[in-house]
Amino acid sequence: MNIGIFTDSYFPQVNGVVYTIAEWKKRLQKHHNIYVYYPGAEGYSPGEREYPFRSYEFKFYKGYHVAFPTDITEKSRKLDVVHIHGLFTMAIAGYYASKKHKIPRILTYHTPADDYINYITRKEPLRSTLMKSYNFWEKKLLNSCDYVTAPSKTIRDRLLSKGVNDVTVLSNGVDLDFFHYMDPTGFKEKYNIKSEKVIGFCGRFGYEKHLEDIISFANDFDGEIIMAGKGPAEEHYKKLAAGRDNVKILGFLSREDLREFYSALDLFVFPSTAETQGLVALESMACGVPVVGANAMALKDTIGDGVTGYLYEQGDIAQLKEMIDKCYVNRDKLARNCASEVKKHSMDNTIKKLLEIYSQLTED
Repeated sequence: MNIGIFTDSYFPQVNGVVYTIAEWKKRLQKHHNIYVYYPGAEGYSPGEREYPFRSYEFKFYKGYHVAFPTDITEKSRKLDVVHIHGLFTMAIAGYYASKKHKIPRILTYHTPADDYINYITRKEPLRSTLMKSYNFWEKKLLNSCDYVTAPSKTIRDRLLSKGVNDVTVLSNGVDLDFFHYMDPTGFKEKYNIKSEKVIGFCGRFGYEKHLEDIISFANDFDGEIIMAGKGPAEEHYKKLAAGRDNVKILGFLSREDLREFYSALDLFVFPSTAETQGLVALESMACGVPVVGANAMALKDTIGDGVTGYLYEQGDIAQLKEMIDKCYVNRDKLARNCASEVKKHSMDNTIKKLLEIYSQLTED
């Protein structure tokens, strides 16, 4: 079978969506031919069956590129199924290809773009107009697909409440063969981490991640706080962290380094209010590290409150401190729970379900 992945996000961009697509592609191509259609950008050369399109950086969100697809009919003529990841120009290209060739299309929902409209404007009535236009398009696109998946119950329920007809929960999956505890001694030496107590965060540095909560907590924490990643709010957070000796911003880490990063932590802190699943939380759990996260969006599903970590109300630093202290008291039990609970999100389970969906779509 020939599967075409149409995505608005791909290398050299680095985020959870890109890594999910890359891991799915690697595993799915053991069973089918996988084609990827994506916004081309300097810094990444296409591999076999990858089709980059001319693109321009979206000036409102650094690192994100908007593609302008051409010759879609010819480039997609071999496909049996279209799998859309995204909601914008590559989604339109996927929609067009599936209509043109009369083949089924599935959409995997990754990002609630309406939560990011503030990056474009906060001014009314423009903001409200953009919100209404986006929600109209999102509903129309998703309801045009033969199958829609979302990575958590919270996101499924949110989409259903907005008028989407049917949504299946399918975890993005975590690679349990790759993510597991590793001796972090070398990592700690490399980054001069000497405290006995270490907490941290890794991921995209966006305003919606609310890293100000972690930074604000630093003065009350008798250990080190390490944060890794990059993104549009990177300079903002660096300025907030300036002068706090126990806060270290490590910059971008490779996938390999992330295993040691997680393993170096006592707790992972995740203040984000815009997660559709929270892949880094699952990766942290796979390394035996409990998570304290915001009681918002899909983190309410991903973090088992009192099981794999604790939830707090984003912005409430006193409650964050309380949950971190509680997590330290119960850390051994929580860590054991993480190892068992994360198995529900294994990449093997996700790929098995995807293969079933593809077969179902082509048999109907």
